[in-house]
Amino acid sequence: MTVHVASLLELDLPDGGVCALTGAGISVAAGLGTFRGPDGSWTIDPELEKAMHADHLPGNVDLMWAFWGGMRERAAAVGPTPAHHALALAGARVLTQNVDGLHVDAGSERVVELHGSGGRARCLAWCGWAGVAVDARALADPDGRPHCPGCAGLARPDVVLFGEPVDAGDLRAAAGAVTAAALFLSVGTSGRVAPASWLGPMARAAGAFCVTVDPNPLDDLGPFHAQVVGDAQDVLAEWAGARG
Repeated sequence: MTVHVASLLELDLPDGGVCALTGAGISVAAGLGTFRGPDGSWTIDPELEKAMHADHLPGNVDLMWAFWGGMRERAAAVGPTPAHHALALAGARVLTQNVDGLHVDAGSERVVELHGSGGRARCLAWCGWAGVAVDARALADPDGRPHCPGCAGLARPDVVLFGEPVDAGDLRAAAGAVTAAALFLSVGTSGRVAPASWLGPMARAAGAFCVTVDPNPLDDLGPFHAQVVGDAQDVLAEWAGARG
């Protein structure tokens, strides 16, 4: 079923009843690309995929900083999009696959960064240090490799790579958010990669009305009750503005 965004305004939503899952598509308007598809980063430069895999560590640390750290720097310079601001205005609980930090920058107070953040760093060695990326970069060696303030070992961006588990606390928080939601929105993501692929079915099973927002109509809605076809920047801004 395809609906207009106005239909979402007719839902009787309690405070805190909105949960949104977001992916790379919500940040395209900030100048950040998606990963898959004909214009995706992996398609344009397959070498970048090495920055995504844990089995390339520690040899891919430089590429990780260039890609993930660079993404956060570009995002911070441009700032959040209207869609990021709309979700913050709506008081939505945000579960994001993005590592760009834009939901936090927009003022969303309840954000679960399922795949970590390019603005944070953690130690590759034994000490277990984790902190903000600028602290690691302040201790960069002559080759520009950021180092851990705790033990002086190499530091890496604190993002979840393929082959690494998502933080158990983040998974619990995400499950709690979707099972408590009255409206579950999926924005800018295919939702095909776990754990994101679990969240729509979980939300629907718990009784949420599930809606995907996408510029292209979907033939198979999967766990979603309805779709809103349109640019998320326009759709969410209209929705949040009308909700007041």
